[in-house]
Amino acid sequence: MEAADVILLVVMSEMDPLVGTMLGPCRLEALVGRGGMGRVYRARHLTLDRIVAVKLIDRAQPGESPSQGVLSEARAAAKLDDPRIVAVYEVGEAEGLPYIVFQWVEGESLEARVKRVGPLPPAEALAIMREVVLALKAAHVAGLVHRDVKPANILVDRRGTVKLADFGIARAAGEAMGADEQASGSFHFMSPEQALDSPPDPRSDLYAVASSWIFALTGSPPFPGPALDALIKHREEERPDVRRRCPQVTEKTSALIRLLMEKDPKDRPADADAVLFEMSSVGMLLDTDSTGSPFRILPPPPPDPAAVAAAPVSVQLTQPVPPPPPPQLAALGSRGSFLALLAALALSSLVWPWRRAVFEDLVAGAALFAAGPAFLTIGKRRQTWRKVLGVLLWLGAMACFGRFIWRGPALVWANLEVLIVAGLGAVCSGGVAYLGSWGTEKEEIFWARLLAPCGGLLLAAAAVTWTAPEGASWMDTLRVEGARVWQVWTRTGGGWRWGGLAVLVATASAVGSLRIADDSKAEGRKLNWNR
Repeated sequence: MEAADVILLVVMSEMDPLVGTMLGPCRLEALVGRGGMGRVYRARHLTLDRIVAVKLIDRAQPGESPSQGVLSEARAAAKLDDPRIVAVYEVGEAEGLPYIVFQWVEGESLEARVKRVGPLPPAEALAIMREVVLALKAAHVAGLVHRDVKPANILVDRRGTVKLADFGIARAAGEAMGADEQASGSFHFMSPEQALDSPPDPRSDLYAVASSWIFALTGSPPFPGPALDALIKHREEERPDVRRRCPQVTEKTSALIRLLMEKDPKDRPADADAVLFEMSSVGMLLDTDSTGSPFRILPPPPPDPAAVAAAPVSVQLTQPVPPPPPPQLAALGSRGSFLALLAALALSSLVWPWRRAVFEDLVAGAALFAAGPAFLTIGKRRQTWRKVLGVLLWLGAMACFGRFIWRGPALVWANLEVLIVAGLGAVCSGGVAYLGSWGTEKEEIFWARLLAPCGGLLLAAAAVTWTAPEGASWMDTLRVEGARVWQVWTRTGGGWRWGGLAVLVATASAVGSLRIADDSKAEGRKLNWNR
């Protein structure tokens, strides 16, 4: 929290008479937010002995009492059991003040984050909005439409976990709106149909996701200006192209945002699953052509008709010129030329499959590099180059693992069980490198080969579940995130990349044991591929 925010918090708290008083089982400690319908306090729940957030409702929806408004929000949020949605602990009324007690998130909202650090990089914005869509998926499956998705309701805690808050105006999907009920929500991020009091539609939340996404990338809503003007622009003006304000955004990201902001809900993606599928594609962070390659080959420009007309007409000669003789090819028989050809083939096979490399390749690198020293147990283990290579492979596994978990400006520490899994993986892979290269007994070869897959799998599992929300099931997180990483990795040709790398390593090892004549050796032992 910045110094200015602390000063503002102190001033707000001193001006509020409820700070320091008891409200039900909670002692209000500070006023942290004030909106159009209520106030939010940081408080201590004396029974639970924990810091919580308490929301008081000052104004309810037309036609209902403040108590009914609180109960509506509490019931809507309490139905949802998802780590990406702020949990509700209690609801009640004390001294005529209805209140709701919910989870305290130690962090900041997406709105505050953008105001503090400026527009977010496309990768970070995509990761945050993907978590929001996952939270909305849980709400939509339960039959609820949030109706107030905006940067202020997207919270990011100190561990980097994203949570969706404030179901105060949530409604059941398709529920008819009351005749005296006015449009509710944030006009800068609201869908056109929601402003017209249409029945709640999950696709309205997806529209608000796109509006919040634009705010994360640019620092301003899709249509800046007064709220009422923005409401009209959402309904009447052309959808904005985020690339005009943020050129580093890919075409696919811009196209998905524009698709989510279609004026007619029928033209948007059908549900959150369809949006998540598009978010997992490579083109969200890397521009690709129609074949999926990031190297975009443009067609040649059409010829100029005037230049074609002015070109001289070739005349057939009476005596045709004979074609030049074919060039004499050099023999490829020496050891140096053979290794040079192998190096050229290796370079091309490395560059071409890796053109579609993704961030998830780091998980595969950590697993494969950790298991790699087991292959060095084949042959003479006491050679110096095997020891050096074993240590380098272990360091490569640690580097891939560290780069995958270090995604933001600071390292986010995982839960204790994930740290234990990561430690076991590091110890197992380090043991493989030591036993496979420095061991002297045959039993040590057995243990090195047994620990190799264990170390690789443990490191991969720890990397995938590193950002698991606190309180979430580790196995459920491993299953969900593992399936996502596997889907992205396989769809982008990860097997070809790492399989090709393994084949190159095996080929290089075989070539090292070949006895190919050098240029100065006997002529009869040279390999001549031209004959």
